[in-house]
Amino acid sequence: MKMINQAMRYTLLCTIATLLFISGTHAQPAGTTNFYPNIKVYNLSALWQSDKLLLLSLNKYEPFPQPLGIIGKNYQRFYIHYTSVIKDAGNPYQYKVQGKTRVGTQVRPFTGTIKILQAGIYKSGNAYAPETYKGYKRGQMICNLTINEDSKIPGSGTIAGNLTTNFCLNAKNQLLYDTLDFGSDGYGNNQFSGNWIANGSKQSQKLQFGDITIYDSPFSDIDGITVPPQYEKYGWQNYVSAISNDNRPASKAAITEEKRQWWK
Repeated sequence: MKMINQAMRYTLLCTIATLLFISGTHAQPAGTTNFYPNIKVYNLSALWQSDKLLLLSLNKYEPFPQPLGIIGKNYQRFYIHYTSVIKDAGNPYQYKVQGKTRVGTQVRPFTGTIKILQAGIYKSGNAYAPETYKGYKRGQMICNLTINEDSKIPGSGTIAGNLTTNFCLNAKNQLLYDTLDFGSDGYGNNQFSGNWIANGSKQSQKLQFGDITIYDSPFSDIDGITVPPQYEKYGWQNYVSAISNDNRPASKAAITEEKRQWWK
């Protein structure tokens, strides 16, 4: 039930964010107090790009998650990695991003922006307020992500849509990636929903990606994601092999491939 509520909340907030982006209004996610004027004082780069992630509930670090993505009607596996996220010196609500995308073996460099549309802190008593974690406040941002893949690379295009990012504030008012519920059913963060459009044409494909899971998709599962068998052949075979509970050479090779820094 918790996973379903999170997915429904994500879908609702994406719809609200789209309307707000069109109207140019800066409000806050449902059930929150407005944090938009405050968010500009923070450097949020580490919410999207970092070497390590602090698991607040476990008080330990682990590698920063690599987003899991799907594109097109066959849910082809889509990869994205930010190599740089820098706060815009002239606009505190905008971040300049660089990185690479990948579909199959085709890797494409990109540049783009993350623009914050709204931000809020969940009210006390809200289902998503961290009541069990004293001293913390939980919040959410909805952003517009726009990416331009290198036009010199064949098959490149542009990406545009809404990016929903969860954060929290500790007792020292430090803003952190929200891992308070890390490992719980349906946990996820940095959920993107939008479109990829091929350069020089009107060809458009639906694109989704996120950390740990992909909400509002056939892949969403209480343990992260589960790849439907009919879509394994669209770039997901290695991922499936890597989560096998055995020590076969094929599984070990798949795990090594999943850990490979393909963007370098």
